[in-house]
Amino acid sequence: MKKFNISHASSLPLHLQLLDELRHQIKNDLLKPHDRLPGEWELVETLNISRATIQRAWQAAQDEGLIYRVTGKGTFVAEPPVATERETIGFFIPEYRGTFAVHMLNGAERVMRQHGYRVHFASTDRNLDEENRLLRQLQNDGASGCIMVPSHSGLNGRLLGSPDLKLPIVLMDRPINGIVLPCVSSNNYDGGLQAVTHLTGLGHRDILFLARPHLDLWSVSERYRAYQDTMNSMQIEARPPFLMGSNRELSSYEAYLHPDDSDIQPLIDLLKSSDRPTAIFAVNDWIALKAQRAIALAGLRNPQDISLIGFDDLDIAQYQTPPLTTIAQNAALIGAEAARRLITLIQGEQVDSILTLVPTRLVVRGSTAPPA
Repeated sequence: MKKFNISHASSLPLHLQLLDELRHQIKNDLLKPHDRLPGEWELVETLNISRATIQRAWQAAQDEGLIYRVTGKGTFVAEPPVATERETIGFFIPEYRGTFAVHMLNGAERVMRQHGYRVHFASTDRNLDEENRLLRQLQNDGASGCIMVPSHSGLNGRLLGSPDLKLPIVLMDRPINGIVLPCVSSNNYDGGLQAVTHLTGLGHRDILFLARPHLDLWSVSERYRAYQDTMNSMQIEARPPFLMGSNRELSSYEAYLHPDDSDIQPLIDLLKSSDRPTAIFAVNDWIALKAQRAIALAGLRNPQDISLIGFDDLDIAQYQTPPLTTIAQNAALIGAEAARRLITLIQGEQVDSILTLVPTRLVVRGSTAPPA
């Protein structure tokens, strides 16, 4: 039986963990087309999860076209869709283990299907060499274009933006300095304004901006710029950004499913000190979940002692204790708009602007409250 890695200690719902494991194994050829999956009762026993959880994960997988069922025989891995040359669109992202990526793909795929295109999906695993290889392969296969979230790297050794790459390309989530390509992203600056204004509206004046060392990443720098501008406009002293962990960009599972408390120890130390803030604006929901753990390990309560707001509105945000206040991104709309812009490029029309910004939305839950 194929082994699925499920963590009962994680706050990530079990059906989402199982669905992500299935995607991961199919993407990495650990499961191949027409492989039979273990039976539901077998998974109940080996994974110690309910049958309803398995059925929920498998229904989502069937909706995505990952599996098919044969009455009386079982559940099997589906064949990937076959597309002819000049009808294929590449959809490349750094990782495919999370609902944000799924929603972007669903948004893009719906638009592309309506226009007669099929989508070829691949993950770059946050590796520039793999990104370059996938782009070369896509071009050599005669594809029509590509939608992608670039891996976090600079310009050196990058095929993207090179004159050797003649594919129409639209970026999602993050433009890259020095490369002029259309990009569709959330309005990260406006989202940052919403986050900090929410905290100041509750009465907080000592707010910490929490991130990993990626202030050079456009989406991160926009959120930090909004933090600085809001604090300055209210004549409140802005703290320097609190950057924890290494410079390597984490995957979602690394960031939360397998937590490393050494990453958050400096934050725990700050929260235990007399200089602790009354509120934290975390650059994304995964970092916010790490902050929730740090708050607990520091012997404090959220939100009674420290308020906390994230950014993304991932599915797991609502399942936290307390549920996480956050800024929601519309991932499906990002994917759909990127697809529409790519079709415009393929048809030879000029794009209206390089950067398209999708609105964000404040979602208030239980992790923010007025300061004590």
